[in-house]
Amino acid sequence: MSDTVLIIDDEKKLAGLLARIIGLEGFTVLQAHTGKEGLKLLKTEDIKVVVSDVKLPDYNGIELVKAIKALKPYVEVISLTAYGTISDGVMAMRNGAFDYITKGDDNHKIIPLVHKAIDAARS
Repeated sequence: MSDTVLIIDDEKKLAGLLARIIGLEGFTVLQAHTGKEGLKLLKTEDIKVVVSDVKLPDYNGIELVKAIKALKPYVEVISLTAYGTISDGVMAMRNGAFDYITKGDDNHKIIPLVHKAIDAARS
């Protein structure tokens, strides 16, 4: 059975692209387009890693990290943002995020990062 990664992003095309890329690595990939949808899936599925947009229609992604960690502390969260700021990055990490990266600039980093987050979630 493969490890499960949840992508939470309201940009459906980007979520689909990420799902395909991560799925090619052999992971099971689920998608949610709101924070509430993501938290609902987290309650019912065995998810190891969440890749979440910081700006969601119903949630601040930085606060979502805290909600995810409260629900399932072992789940690793990678926060993605189109408009990264140092203060948001620091806050995401304080809330328990595994990493905080900017969309587009770090496409080559997402796969190694997911693998590292999966390893961390397993231990």
